[in-house]
Amino acid sequence: MLYQFSVENYKSIHNKAVLEMDSAPDKSHEDCLIYPDGKQAILPAAVIYGANSAGKSNFLEALMLMRDMVAGEEAKKLTDETLPYEPFAFSDDPAKPTSFEVIFYYHGVKYSYGFSYNRDEILSEYLYHKPNKREALVFSRDGQEYKFMKNISEQKTLAGRTPKNRLYLVTSNEWNNKETAEAFRWFSQSLVPLEPGTVDFDETARELENTKLRDKVLKEMLVADLGITDIVIPKDRGSQIQTIHSVKTKDGQIKTYPLYLSQESKGTQRYFSRIGYWLKVLDQGGVLLVDELEASMHPLLTRHLVEIIMDKETNPNGAQLIFTTHDVGLLDQKLLRRDQIWFAEKNPDTAETELFALTDFSVRKDENIARGYLQGRYGAIPFIGMEA
Repeated sequence: MLYQFSVENYKSIHNKAVLEMDSAPDKSHEDCLIYPDGKQAILPAAVIYGANSAGKSNFLEALMLMRDMVAGEEAKKLTDETLPYEPFAFSDDPAKPTSFEVIFYYHGVKYSYGFSYNRDEILSEYLYHKPNKREALVFSRDGQEYKFMKNISEQKTLAGRTPKNRLYLVTSNEWNNKETAEAFRWFSQSLVPLEPGTVDFDETARELENTKLRDKVLKEMLVADLGITDIVIPKDRGSQIQTIHSVKTKDGQIKTYPLYLSQESKGTQRYFSRIGYWLKVLDQGGVLLVDELEASMHPLLTRHLVEIIMDKETNPNGAQLIFTTHDVGLLDQKLLRRDQIWFAEKNPDTAETELFALTDFSVRKDENIARGYLQGRYGAIPFIGMEA
């Protein structure tokens, strides 16, 4: 479960920006809070609002990139390849590295992991864990100089196999090092990124093949009021998925008709492609990262996807959702706590993105925050004006 993420010098983000998932002193929606170690209260969801080009997507992309550098395609760099270095463009310090840090809980243990890098090499990297009451170092790295607390001889050997443009967390996992295994698994298994242009039916299709989750998928399609009564997944994945619709004829008979999923509306396709990921993290736990949650979907469907994360009955395993959106209908204190709402705003003087929370403002519990946002009370909206 994600506790905190910070990023520095990535795209429009120049100075350190931090998203915190620990709960503020707020008694609203207390029943939705997650307790990964039985004590610390963590939020199940966080949303980031902001004008176009304000940088809210860049913040989410930074966490997706961090995952990719640990457990994705960017982790497979050859020794002579450059790293995905996209620093803040409007700076007089071209040598400043990009830095990521994440604090998370996995199987009840708290971890802190971070690294900094430039185009050519990993400049620093570290992993701490807190299996008991005190935080302890697992490893740290300054360039190619390492420090280890356990199995020093074995880990020094692995460090020697780690080229300057690769993370030690990646190398140690490839060689099945037990000291770093759990931290790596959190990245590879718990972080689930969904980009706005993605319409991928495979995950939902896999859930439909799971007898335990098939009824839940069908229930969700009915909740969405899409007129779908069944879904046929072909054994040959090269064939198209079919949806089954029930229609009442003029004489009162119920007849069923198939449609290819590709013939359904974009909203139906988008909802189908996403609900599998939702059900997977609700079943197993995990952190969904979604840019533009509302894309091609009705506001009520978007709200429903947030509601099932916020509800302990549908989210008993501590799944989390972090997303960006322009849907002001979700700025509702009946749905979200004040500490779950964040804003990204571009500084007009420096052109850098600043991230801040609704809790930075004095907001009444009965305040209409959607109206306040559109009126510019919290910032993070576009300036729309006309020259005289």
